[in-house]
Amino acid sequence: MTDIKAQIDVLPGLDPRAPLLEVTDLHVEFRTQYGVARAVNGANFTLAPGETLAILGESGCGKSVTAQAIMGILDSPPGFITKGEVKYRGVDLLKLPENERRKVRANQIAMIFQDALSALNPVFTVGYQMAELFRVHRGMSRGDAKQRSIELLDQVKIPGAKLRFGDYPHQFSGGMRQRVMIAMALALDPEVLIADEPTTALDVTVQAQIMGLLAELQQQRNMGLILITHD
Repeated sequence: MTDIKAQIDVLPGLDPRAPLLEVTDLHVEFRTQYGVARAVNGANFTLAPGETLAILGESGCGKSVTAQAIMGILDSPPGFITKGEVKYRGVDLLKLPENERRKVRANQIAMIFQDALSALNPVFTVGYQMAELFRVHRGMSRGDAKQRSIELLDQVKIPGAKLRFGDYPHQFSGGMRQRVMIAMALALDPEVLIADEPTTALDVTVQAQIMGLLAELQQQRNMGLILITHD
């Protein structure tokens, strides 16, 4: 479970009594040579610790764009947030400078992407990519970062985690790659986890395993979970 005092040190102004995440009247549009496409028109929701919120809709309805706006990773241009608030414990993330947003992405709000193979760097081992998170954001030594990474791989139930630490993304199955992505997303103990269609590319049996794993980890950590899906 995340230490609120530590989070306040990372991002001053946080109010532990405020809602974990509060999105109010969010509007996002894309400005192209063919005109303006309004992807999100007035999204409103709140998320509490330990709560699961599903954003359900057909392809192209703005689900992922909403998540990207929350995370601060919207491609701009052509994407623009024209109106609204995205508050994390009372702090409007949309008003923060980019260096502060990066701190939020690293520590408070994390995201699991639909295509794990595209999200992972193919030229570095999974272990290196995980350990780098701890070395950059937590200042850990190489040895400590490796140990913590192996512990996380084990926590997401990757068999032989110590041996698989040195494997490359292409050496994992689709389901195992998604487990790696979950481990990386949880590495810095975020309070909010956004899962953007995390099971779309997986077969039905593996989908059930990943959903069960997310529910188990959420309960252990008391995270707020936003699940984006079309199913």
